Amino acid sequence: MSKNIVLTILGIIVIIGAFFAIRHNENPDIDTSTQYGTDSDGMDMGTTTEVTASSTISVTVPDLLTVKEVTVNGSNFAFDPKTITVNKGDTVKITFKNVGGMHDFKIDEFNVATKKINGGESDTVTFVADKTGSFEYYCSVGTHRQMGMKGTLIVK
Repeated sequence: MSKNIVLTILGIIVIIGAFFAIRHNENPDIDTSTQYGTDSDGMDMGTTTEVTASSTISVTVPDLLTVKEVTVNGSNFAFDPKTITVNKGDTVKITFKNVGGMHDFKIDEFNVATKKINGGESDTVTFVADKTGSFEYYCSVGTHRQMGMKGTLIVK
């Protein structure tokens, strides 16, 4: 998500808050009870709750502008580094550099996969680490994984 999208979302939140603040000042007897209704097409809108200016709205915005960048070198049957550690919610950008042979880089749980590339080439993948735990990354070419071409992504 780009910086402009995050700023647009924050701007919309501010505008909505200002709307409710102005509306509250115009009518101090706003009913804050839960209401049920339909929209103009008769679609059930479920429950709605009137919010007053004295209410506190807490919004958690993930830090999408910070990207954890890691370079992983792949050689015959090894990755360097063997362990990558990030925090849950981090946007992770991995540049896979193939030092020799034909290899790729995969993490199944995050649906991450580079192209199969030859020595001297590189490929980059970006994903959000949205679950915690230890996840194996590996090369899927032939029996490279079984021969030790794997590592661990730790998401705290």
